[in-house]
Amino acid sequence: QMAVGDGVADIVGRRYGSVKWPFSPSKSVAGSAAFVASAFSASLGLVSLFHAFGFTALTAAAAAPAVLLISLLSAAVELLPAELADDNVSVPAAAWALSAWLLSAG
Repeated sequence: QMAVGDGVADIVGRRYGSVKWPFSPSKSVAGSAAFVASAFSASLGLVSLFHAFGFTALTAAAAAPAVLLISLLSAAVELLPAELADDNVSVPAAAWALSAWLLSAG
């Protein structure tokens, strides 16, 4: 989530991010949307790769709803003010916790 989502959000937000979030003026709506789209796509790509090599029985189709929710909530955590949480820690921690809960095998 963080590796792809944050990087793409930064690039897109700088280029197309004229509309800012009112509660997080340093972050843009376009950047947040790019975070969700890129993190979702990359995560599904990894699930597909792991499934193809037999590391998981989970398919991309089965994982998609949970991965979308994880991507949306990770983007929301990324909007928290830096004084409250360092996004380099809070986003991976949230993504890990959500993944453990939503994608657990059992």
